[in-house]
Amino acid sequence: MTLLSSKVVFSRRCFLAAGLTTCAFPWLSACHGNSSRALIYALGWVPDVEYAAFWIALERGYFKGVGVPVKVWPGGPNAPQPLIQVAARQAQIGDAEWLPLLDAVNRGNDFVIIASACPVHPGGLISLARRPVREPSEMPNARYLVQGPSERTTIEATFRLNHLPPTYTFIPVGFSPDALLNGAGDAYYCFVTNQPGILEDLGMKREQDFFVRRMDELGYHVPSTLLFVDRRTLETRRAELVSFLKALLQGRADNIRDPAYAPSLIVNKYGADLGLSLEQQLRVNRLQIPLTQTPGTRGPYWISEETLQRGMYDAARASGRLQLPPPDRVMDMSLLADAYAQLGI
Repeated sequence: MTLLSSKVVFSRRCFLAAGLTTCAFPWLSACHGNSSRALIYALGWVPDVEYAAFWIALERGYFKGVGVPVKVWPGGPNAPQPLIQVAARQAQIGDAEWLPLLDAVNRGNDFVIIASACPVHPGGLISLARRPVREPSEMPNARYLVQGPSERTTIEATFRLNHLPPTYTFIPVGFSPDALLNGAGDAYYCFVTNQPGILEDLGMKREQDFFVRRMDELGYHVPSTLLFVDRRTLETRRAELVSFLKALLQGRADNIRDPAYAPSLIVNKYGADLGLSLEQQLRVNRLQIPLTQTPGTRGPYWISEETLQRGMYDAARASGRLQLPPPDRVMDMSLLADAYAQLGI
């Protein structure tokens, strides 16, 4: 089995202090102890509201209700990537972004995408009225404030997808839009559920003082937070994986009905050690719910064949990745379809 580099890039939707480990959360039954029966889910990030549907399903016993014991290993800046944990068989399910997952497959890992927790990519660009970036034609000759290589690759691919000249400058920054406000750059790579709210808290008005455009609005049509397993797990534990997705869909339905419930769970229990703000988690949750289903697709968490071949594969080619596996090798939506059927979706 081919393992990946253990380097973890600190780049997600909340800007939290480093120093977190997977053993920092008292509700974990054991620190990376394995179980032959439990499905272990390795999160790509810390236990915040990004995983709202999962925490609701866990808290309300939906996984137990479908006969699937579940354990979870939170991610974070000091935790192994889910790609590594699934490759090493320390976990059965993980979440990852498309290009790193594709790289892992091309290194010999037989990973299969079974859903996307965020099929509408939450990444985007914030720009100010003094130098707006609202459409692809305004992207050239701008200075981009980015947190790491993943964000740079996304912007580079967006330029190529739009056949734009590669006239841009990257400036490394942290996870606050202060650098944009201070004039260090023209556009700040953000999560649309997070940093724009900081500017609104300062009294700035969207579409007047600042502009936000999701990357898919700029031509980068790639789902985020891809749920993946290795093929051996898919073949030997398919029924359990379908039940896992069913419970997750039940948690999502509850989250839509009451967006305040998951933030309370996270702040008081699952992410209690993170110092998260209830108000901020609630705002993020309300903004992320529409991103859990692409309009016009079959249902929540769904990735269409067209999205794979014309969105994800085109973005891969634009990033210089020309070795692409057959679609049926890297993605299988039939498990999610079976979960829909059990729920009558």
